[in-house]
Amino acid sequence: MTVPARDRIRPALPDDAPAMARVFAAAIEGKAACSYGPRERAAWIARGSADRLAAMVEDPDHNLFVAEAGPGPTGLTGLAGLRGCEVSLLYTAPLAAPGTGARLLRAVESLAREIGLEGLTLNASRNALAFYLAQGYAVLRLANRPLPGGVSLPVCLMAKTLAP
Repeated sequence: MTVPARDRIRPALPDDAPAMARVFAAAIEGKAACSYGPRERAAWIARGSADRLAAMVEDPDHNLFVAEAGPGPTGLTGLAGLRGCEVSLLYTAPLAAPGTGARLLRAVESLAREIGLEGLTLNASRNALAFYLAQGYAVLRLANRPLPGGVSLPVCLMAKTLAP
């Protein structure tokens, strides 16, 4: 078995959107199948279209990053609504190098500190809950994230205070 090369984290570019959409879909199908049914996963994947991700890259209210190893992105993350302090995305390809998600999250947390934010919030899927707890996030409450087609995705609203 080949061990994936360690990735580098960089700002996302509009041309990354198709590959980001593939990572988004692969992450959901590969990591959330035990936590959510096919209808929920399909509606969730529909939110990660290349067009939507390209628009997010161009939106000044979003700061998106990709992890890259080899020919294209292996993960993506984003900080949305700089006043809202939300980690808006964090997805890694099933075969991404170990630790890719943690490195992406640290990139967003570093940006948040640089711009003077004292904390971050996020909506964690069931399959990502243990990851975020290990990264120092605390559960605030259970929530539902509305998705296309009238589907609602059960998630946990989480928060973390950032040390200076």
